[in-house]
Amino acid sequence: MTIPGGNKSKEIQTLIQNMEAFNEVTAQLQNSYDELQERVKKLDLELSDKNEELEKNLAEKERVKNYLNDILESQTNGVIVVDRKGIITTYNKTAGTLTGIKPRGCLGKTLEEVFPLFGPIVTRLGNNRGETISEDKDIRSANGEDLHVRVSASPVWDNHGGQIGTILILQDMTEFRRMEEFAQRNQRLREMGEMAAGIAHEIRNPLGSIELFASLLIKDLEGDTEKENLVKHIQAGVQNMDRIISTLLLFAKSAQPSRQQCDINSLLTECLEGINNVRIPENINVIRKYGQGTLLANGDRELLRQVFPNLINNAVQAMPDGGVLSLITEKSSVSASPENGSTKRQYISVTVTDTGLGMSPDNLVKIFNPFFTTKDKGTGLGLAISHNIIKAHQGTIDAVSEEGKGTSFTVKIPCWDEGFDEK
Repeated sequence: MTIPGGNKSKEIQTLIQNMEAFNEVTAQLQNSYDELQERVKKLDLELSDKNEELEKNLAEKERVKNYLNDILESQTNGVIVVDRKGIITTYNKTAGTLTGIKPRGCLGKTLEEVFPLFGPIVTRLGNNRGETISEDKDIRSANGEDLHVRVSASPVWDNHGGQIGTILILQDMTEFRRMEEFAQRNQRLREMGEMAAGIAHEIRNPLGSIELFASLLIKDLEGDTEKENLVKHIQAGVQNMDRIISTLLLFAKSAQPSRQQCDINSLLTECLEGINNVRIPENINVIRKYGQGTLLANGDRELLRQVFPNLINNAVQAMPDGGVLSLITEKSSVSASPENGSTKRQYISVTVTDTGLGMSPDNLVKIFNPFFTTKDKGTGLGLAISHNIIKAHQGTIDAVSEEGKGTSFTVKIPCWDEGFDEK
C-alpha cells in the first residue's frame, strides 16, 4: 500500500516536533538536576557547618562539664546530691574520704540506704520550707578515725523554681573542735593558775611562821625525845606542804623558754639512761623509733627536761605488771599551734606510748587539770606544768587512751630554723 506523500510529511513534522519537545523537556530536566545538585551542595555545606558548630558546642559543653567536675572534685568539703526520690546522683572525692565509702558504693542508691545518719536532716529541710539547715555529726573515716562533721542541707532548684533535689555539704570540723578545746583548756588553766598563785602566796606566809616556831620548839624540847619527834613530824609536814606550794607556783608561773637548739633524740636518750629520776623496770620493754638524723627543736632543754621524764614516768607507772614503752620521734609539717595558725615551719613530734591500764573518757578530758590524778600519791600538777611548758614553746601536747589498752601522749614543738627564728 502506498502512503501518500502528504501524510509522510505530516508524520515527519510531528516527529520533529516531538523530538524538539523531548529535547526541551530534557533540557529542563537537566537544568532542574543541575539546580538540585547546586542546592544539595549548599545543603551539604550548611550541614557541615552545622555539624562543626554542633561539635564545637559539644566540646564546649564537655569542657564546661569537666571544669565543673574538676571544681567539684577539688572541693575540700564533701558534696552529696540526691534527687527528689532520695537517690544519690552526685558524690565527690572528699565525701568518699570523709565517709569511707567510694562512689560506686553509693551512686544510684538511696540516701537512707547508704547514709541513714543524714536522712533526718533532709526530712527537716523539707519541713523547714527549704531554708538551709546544719547539724553536727560524729562519723568514722575510712582509716578508722573519729571525725566531727558539720552537715549542711540546701534545696536544689530548677529554672522554674521547683525543687529537684537536695545538696548536702560535709565539712570536717575535727580540727576546729580540737582548736576550740585547746583554747578552752588554755583559758581554764590560765584562770586556775592565777587562782592557785594567789592561794599559794597566802598559805606560804603562815607556813613559814609555823616552820620557824617548830624549829624554836625543837631547841626548847632538847632531851625530851618523844615531844621532839612530834614537833619534827610537824616540821616535816610543813616542808612537804612547802614543796607542794613550790610546785603549784611553778604551774602558775608562765614559762619563758629560751631560744636554743635542743637535740630531742639526745634528750630522750638521757631520760632513759636515768637522768631526772627516770627508772625503767626490767619487766618493761623499751622500743625507740627515732627519726633519721639529728632532730633539733627550738626548745629550752631545761624546761623540756621537766616534760619528757614526767611522760615516761607516767607511762612506767601505768604498767605495774610490765609492758611495752614506745618512744617515736619524727618531723611534721602540720601546724602544731592553733593559737598562731602557722604552717610555715616544721615541727618535731614526740610520741610516748604505753601498753598499760589506760584511762576512761571522763578521766582523759581532765588529765591536764591541776590537782587531778588517778594515783594514790602525787599532786596532780605534772601534766598541767608540762602543758604550760609546751604551750610556751608554741607547741601542743595531746593524749589518746583506751581502758585496758594503754595511753599515748604526743608532743609537738617547732623545729630549729635559723632563718625563721631570726625574724
